[in-house]
Amino acid sequence: VSGECGSPRASPDLISTALVLSLVLVGIAILMRVASGTWLHPAALFPGWWCLAGIIPLIAAPAEPVSPGAMLWVIVASIVVSAGAIAGNGGTATHRLRHPLDISKFEQQLLGWPMVVALVLGMLSNITFALASGVTLADMMDIQRLVVVSNQLYVARYAEIGAPPPPRLSQALLPFVYLAPAIGGMVFVASRKWSWKLLALLTMLPAIAVTVLQTTKAAVLFSATLWISSYFAVRLRRGMIKVFTKGHLIIAGVLGAVATVFFFAVGLARMASTDTSLAALVKVKLVTAAFGHMSVFSQWLSEYWGQGFTPTLGTYTFAGPLEMLGFRQRIPGIFENVVEMLAGETSNIYTGFRPLIQDFTMPGALAILAILGLVAGISYREVCRGNWGAVPVLAAAYMTMLWTPITWFWIYNSLTATVVAIGLIVFFIRFWRRARLVPHTRERIVSTTW
Repeated sequence: VSGECGSPRASPDLISTALVLSLVLVGIAILMRVASGTWLHPAALFPGWWCLAGIIPLIAAPAEPVSPGAMLWVIVASIVVSAGAIAGNGGTATHRLRHPLDISKFEQQLLGWPMVVALVLGMLSNITFALASGVTLADMMDIQRLVVVSNQLYVARYAEIGAPPPPRLSQALLPFVYLAPAIGGMVFVASRKWSWKLLALLTMLPAIAVTVLQTTKAAVLFSATLWISSYFAVRLRRGMIKVFTKGHLIIAGVLGAVATVFFFAVGLARMASTDTSLAALVKVKLVTAAFGHMSVFSQWLSEYWGQGFTPTLGTYTFAGPLEMLGFRQRIPGIFENVVEMLAGETSNIYTGFRPLIQDFTMPGALAILAILGLVAGISYREVCRGNWGAVPVLAAAYMTMLWTPITWFWIYNSLTATVVAIGLIVFFIRFWRRARLVPHTRERIVSTTW
């Protein structure tokens, strides 16, 4: 990396050093998993997730340079988050309910019907966008025409001048695109009826429609992260602490294959083509998008060391709220500059570390990561003790951690609104349940249910 190895090309010594350092990350993850007893403990989840996000790029994209400094930062960040999570949990051992109580049938409906409403409004967001953009039903039914239309919308979205603003109603309903899967993951675990479980799976449809219309992969990735985070948070509440079960592995394999084909199709649509002979070019783009983040972060970090430390104090971390308040205009991808990859592509996926470091310097970024771990540890402890009210907080912590290889989760207003909405829904259910408890049983039951 320029500034560290004197050349933009990857040095074998640097690659081997980064791989050796990655063993430390693996050791931290295994140690936290053994100490906590589950990968759902935030102290184990964060380093375990970065074992995949940080090491696989070194293997899948070995030509892209990753400095030892970038890997060292990931290790330090993992230690800080794990330490915060252990402190929040009060140690590595966790007291769990022996017989967790399920929510009642009516409470499942109180959770399920908002999911249905969000699913409908999320699809309405897509319908509004399509109508305002001139997309007809005939375009949707003809794959060739759909590819051309999707490409035109993709180009218009990134046009610097003359690009029409997105429809207001479509933007207003956009949070429901993400709220539906966020509740869907909870309903899938909480409900025993397959009709509700099927609806919970269908909550991914609005995000898939966004990706088909606008060829933006982020919508599906955001929704999948929200669904998975709420799914595992509720599983933990029900006493299910296993992650790598046989069923999970089979489903992950099938969905991984389907997602690969889907994103290949999206990549072709971005080039306004259905010609499969371009698959090799799309493959390069997908590999860069999926595994280029470590190299991008590494190159930016080397440049950061050579510049003066002038923290931007929330300009990027709070880009969404600042744009909403009219203080600045957020650009696609958050950052103006992009990094040239050796594969010939460009990328602006700087991970969630760059916004924190650039806004608050390295010590400040580590402090925020420690707070993330602390909040995650506290909510994890409360969920294990049977506190349903802590489920949205833990799910939000999971979402933030899982999204760090891409960017900082809280940059986006729609996602922030989604988390707030989940909290309000759970608070309402909790309030309703407490109101129904008779006085002489309330104190005895509330501590182990909600």
